[in-house]
Amino acid sequence: MNKIRFKKLRLWLVYPTFVIYPFVARITDASLWVGIAVMMAGLGVRFWASGYISKSRSLATSGPYAYVRNPLYLGNFILGLGVVVVADNMWLLLYYLLSFFVLYAGTIQEEQRVLEEKFGAAYREYLAGVPMLFPTGRRFRKAGGQAFSIAQSFKNGEFIRICGFLLLAVFLFLWYSLFIKKSGLSPATLWGIILFVVFSGLLCFNIIIRRRSERMGEKV
Repeated sequence: MNKIRFKKLRLWLVYPTFVIYPFVARITDASLWVGIAVMMAGLGVRFWASGYISKSRSLATSGPYAYVRNPLYLGNFILGLGVVVVADNMWLLLYYLLSFFVLYAGTIQEEQRVLEEKFGAAYREYLAGVPMLFPTGRRFRKAGGQAFSIAQSFKNGEFIRICGFLLLAVFLFLWYSLFIKKSGLSPATLWGIILFVVFSGLLCFNIIIRRRSERMGEKV
């Protein structure tokens, strides 16, 4: 029930941003490239975290989980921040910060309750020793020694998100170049179009592979 409530809250708080985005964005050369760089940093955090977590099966304390309890949400925050930085609009930034923390505060609290019920004292110790969202640089003293697994990252669907946000980054570049800056078909925009097609194909391919894997898992 709580998960359903938070999904509806996401619809009301976050998704309207994409509707108003074209009307409030004031993209410049600097905001475009700084924003895309921030987005790539967020993707990196998510990719790093996704290779360590086996959702709801074991308590992740290795890799980024040794420094912050919710590195996937931290990656989401950085990703969204990058999209807002591209827009170069202070009001949109303030709205994004407010809506993000309103949404994720409830989500994190609910997940903490579930994890405490599942892992008990081990999770309570982890909860007390590791910050919720922003790392301080101090490593959890009982951090696990699990190695990063690219297979686990793929299983968690992270390659779909990577392709999706790379596609978004290229789209923002093309939108700015062709419709705002009106630079025409330069070598850069032609490469952008090629990358847009490539990332679109990779996104579709990864979605198909994931759905097939899920169906096979259901049969087993």
